[in-house]
Amino acid sequence: FFYAPLWFIIATITVMMIMLTRLIRREERQVIEMQKHSRVLQRPDSEFEGDLRREQHVQMRIPTRQESMRLERSKQMFHQAVFYVGVFYITYVFATLNRLAQLIGGDSVYAFMLLHSFLTPMQGFLNALVYRHGPCVA
Repeated sequence: FFYAPLWFIIATITVMMIMLTRLIRREERQVIEMQKHSRVLQRPDSEFEGDLRREQHVQMRIPTRQESMRLERSKQMFHQAVFYVGVFYITYVFATLNRLAQLIGGDSVYAFMLLHSFLTPMQGFLNALVYRHGPCVA
């Protein structure tokens, strides 16, 4: 049965993409926090009137352009991962429903068969669109 291992692999890819995007997001936040503290510590103490003022400065600081670009890049990577996994779901959900309808009822549902026949060969094209989508090219 082709579709059981296929959906196992699609679920595995989904979980791996979620783990990857969370890891990247967490590490970017750690880098930004480390940069914030290093910039504050490099300033002379005369600019701050005590530890409370320093802590307020660290917490209220607006992200720099580089930090914003880094966060935007991670957001683009997240969207590309969602589109990549979404292609699997779009491509194979109707194929699976068509095969289940054939297994249960013996006949194909015309709509499922039409979408199965149209979307399955489109997977390569849809993947090409995902990889060419925006500046976040793999």
